[in-house]
Amino acid sequence: MTSLIGYFEKLGFPEHTLAEFLSCIKTRQFSANELILVQGQSENYLSFIDTGVVRYYVVANDKEITFDFAFKNSFYCAYDSFYNRTATNVYIQALTDCQLYSISYENLQRLYQKCETAKKLGRIATEYLLDKKVKRELDLLTKTPQERYERLLFEQPKYIQQIPLKYLASYIGVVPETLSRIRKRIS
Repeated sequence: MTSLIGYFEKLGFPEHTLAEFLSCIKTRQFSANELILVQGQSENYLSFIDTGVVRYYVVANDKEITFDFAFKNSFYCAYDSFYNRTATNVYIQALTDCQLYSISYENLQRLYQKCETAKKLGRIATEYLLDKKVKRELDLLTKTPQERYERLLFEQPKYIQQIPLKYLASYIGVVPETLSRIRKRIS
């Protein structure tokens, strides 16, 4: 759990203050292309990605539409389902082999009741996910597909090669052929 501890230490939480929180963490592993969550299920975990890349997508008109990715050393969750305790409309898929550090909804709520550090940690994870969502929405409203691709390339260059072209194209809102032209223009 070194990566998770290191993440929180960078935010000012010494390891000894994390003991109760860490005792509730469950390590989960998924193989490349395995579905972690499917439409209709409830999200039961807030997870930190130790290794790997995950993809969020929905199915509309029999077509998969990728709307987000999450990478190593970041949190991910189908947050609407997790916090509202409802069935999700999304699929979450491991694009690569993944190792996740996850805390269940029940354990997180229990820790919130008795542990101030857990409240701060939960707030940080929620704020991270909300900030990411707002940035994504603004990108969709204000940036061109090429600018969206360039931003992803700038923020996660070593992972771009691990994401199939069709998922990247869907994410930036174009067909794969258009993404190929964008890639040629910027290389």
